[in-house]
Amino acid sequence: MSLAAKAGARSKQQAKQQGKQQTRRRKKSLRIKASRRPPVLAAGALVWRLKNDKLQVLVVHRPRYDDWSFPKGKAEPGESMVLTAIREVAEETGRQIVLGRYLGKARRRLVSGRKKRTLYWAAQVLPEAGPGEGLRAAVKPASKREIDKVRWWKVKKAARKLTHADDKRLLARLVDWYESGQLQVHSLVLVRHAKAVSRATWGYGINSEITRPLVMGRGQAQARDVAALLSAYGVRELVSSPWRRCVDTLAPYAHGCGLDLRSDETFTEVSALTAPELMQASFRDLLERGSALTGLPGRGPAGPQGRASAPEGRLEPEAVGPQGREPGLALAGQAGPGAAGPPEPSYPLALCVHRPCLPLLFETLREYMGPELATKLPDSDPWLRPGQAVVVHLRRWPASVQLGTTPEGDVEAGGGGDVVVKGTRIVALELH
Repeated sequence: MSLAAKAGARSKQQAKQQGKQQTRRRKKSLRIKASRRPPVLAAGALVWRLKNDKLQVLVVHRPRYDDWSFPKGKAEPGESMVLTAIREVAEETGRQIVLGRYLGKARRRLVSGRKKRTLYWAAQVLPEAGPGEGLRAAVKPASKREIDKVRWWKVKKAARKLTHADDKRLLARLVDWYESGQLQVHSLVLVRHAKAVSRATWGYGINSEITRPLVMGRGQAQARDVAALLSAYGVRELVSSPWRRCVDTLAPYAHGCGLDLRSDETFTEVSALTAPELMQASFRDLLERGSALTGLPGRGPAGPQGRASAPEGRLEPEAVGPQGREPGLALAGQAGPGAAGPPEPSYPLALCVHRPCLPLLFETLREYMGPELATKLPDSDPWLRPGQAVVVHLRRWPASVQLGTTPEGDVEAGGGGDVVVKGTRIVALELH
């Protein structure tokens, strides 16, 4: 080869190398820019049931990735994470669900370099005639190219066959809650009423306070958002201050579900000023009554010492039934053929109150939780924004148990924790 030819070959090789370097630099720059963007938000659920006294979870197969995982998906613009979880489970499995405790999040980096954060809840299939389903938007089922298999698996099989480490970690937490009696909980949703017409516009004095309505547009939209939140947690009982702005906040959910709305004079602004102890006593009654419905110690269908034997044996894959229903199964606490657990229904409850009531009610909530969990409660005015809610999950322990806490501050039984409790305790809370 002549010198000129060799020089030309070297020049081409150098140009090729420079091109590759420029491409790498461009890709790196794009990844850095993507990593600085807000994370992609997604949500999903670990849907569980008890069948023949065995804990099972609902899993999906994605042919594009050839993996087994829990149903999940990206949030749509303006959609809350709880509604994303419900919609994605419905699209991918055909099941309408009701949420329980927040389980945790999974983080990963997309090929583009952008971060993705997926939030998960424990959940159960909404039973026949479950509350709030009519308030949910219709969903388009996922195509077979996206999800081609939906199965109920025993947890041992799921621990073996789930593809991703994050899914296995979340499953382990779900099993821990089940074994320590904290998977079946009672949820109470404490709501601050939606945006109301100002006193300057409506008038001052007690009569005006009683009748002051929600703001057209913004306040009514917040009331609809509250209805969607209550639907997500399967609320079946509604309690409110009798003043109009509180009643109107819960009215869309009450009307949409055909539920009665019980008013209670002890939760008015006047009561917060004149009878705070009575308000707190009434609130304790709601907390104690609700947690009592979560049943017996242990984890539901108990064996010796309140503990059931671990799942064993092989479960054949089981296809999802029509219309997203589970005949013969029930929510935690509901009696039904094929479902074990507490004999009485567990009805999630919502209470709507005024801003001046919140510090008193938060003080009462702190009586039922450890110091780490208490730090998650708002501690300054305005406590909650109009239409905002705090969801607390309660459990009753008839005998003393040792509890620890997770890094998130949630209560965790077992393992020789440093907190000894007996009676009703708040094991987790969420702000929405």
